[in-house]
Amino acid sequence: MKRKPKITDVAKASGFSIATVSHVINGSRPVSAGTAAKVNAAIAALGYVPDSSARSFKTGRHHLVGYIAPDIGNRFFSLILEELEDALALRGYNLLVINTRENGQRELNGFQVLTNGLTDGVICASTFQDYADLKPAIPKNFPLVMIDRLPKNYSGDSVRVSCCDAIREAIHVLVQAGHRRIGLIASIGRLSTTVERLNAYCDALKEEGIEVDPALIKQGDSRSRSGYDCMRELVDNGVGAVLISNSVMAGGAISLLDNRHMIIGKDIQVAALRDYEWHRFQQENVHTVEQPARDMAKFAAQLLLDRIEDPTGAPREVILKAAYHAGTEPTKCECLPDI
Repeated sequence: MKRKPKITDVAKASGFSIATVSHVINGSRPVSAGTAAKVNAAIAALGYVPDSSARSFKTGRHHLVGYIAPDIGNRFFSLILEELEDALALRGYNLLVINTRENGQRELNGFQVLTNGLTDGVICASTFQDYADLKPAIPKNFPLVMIDRLPKNYSGDSVRVSCCDAIREAIHVLVQAGHRRIGLIASIGRLSTTVERLNAYCDALKEEGIEVDPALIKQGDSRSRSGYDCMRELVDNGVGAVLISNSVMAGGAISLLDNRHMIIGKDIQVAALRDYEWHRFQQENVHTVEQPARDMAKFAAQLLLDRIEDPTGAPREVILKAAYHAGTEPTKCECLPDI
């Protein structure tokens, strides 16, 4: 019977010391990406499998991290998943995923499973509005990073994106083109991201001297169908431009315009959150507010691993900025109202 490869074999094949190989496997000390790649290549070529039970006994860690996502079917959250896997693998960690489907009870159940000695920490995009409702399910001092969404009363490590400046810029461009009836398609009302984007929309209109009209604000459920229905209501209300604060709903909204044979940039102008590589936005002349999802995932992985290494450090908050990108120049309104 062929003997199982040992860590000494990996060291010899990769050209690095046993200590370096151990750091790559256990994530116990940072190594360069090139070194990690060579060690991991040697591991794959030899078919080396670390003794995880012995490693956990020695370090008290499982080298397993949980990711609680609200909707894996949403490309934005699956993109974060992909980047988390890559970032964590470089430090010898694997990822375990819980898909809550925006259900609070599923999230609570997920935390109970992941924090019961199974993982070393959790990265979560929470569906809860208030952390007080989630806190009882999480052991004290358990490593946790909130990503994308920030529930009220949460004061731990977090990574999120601010869309305020980009939304203000998008509204300004639309107003400069003569649009004053600018609708908003928003997502689930309890989410911190929805609240921030709604406030940014209202603030931007006020800065442009435009009164906020509640009839032009439509709220959906983060699904394509609700985007379709919200856009139908706004088009029937005669809006000239629409800001869509959720990329999945944007797909449904654009489908409504296609069905009505309305040309974006001519019959109506659209600005939308773009969370991932959706080339149709460019093809349809959609103005975009783009979130750096990959960077957000990288920061979240780093914050969590740092928290695992040092449970006593002060909480850190990373706030990234969304970027506004114009499509084609918005069509000027045929009749500009008096201002």
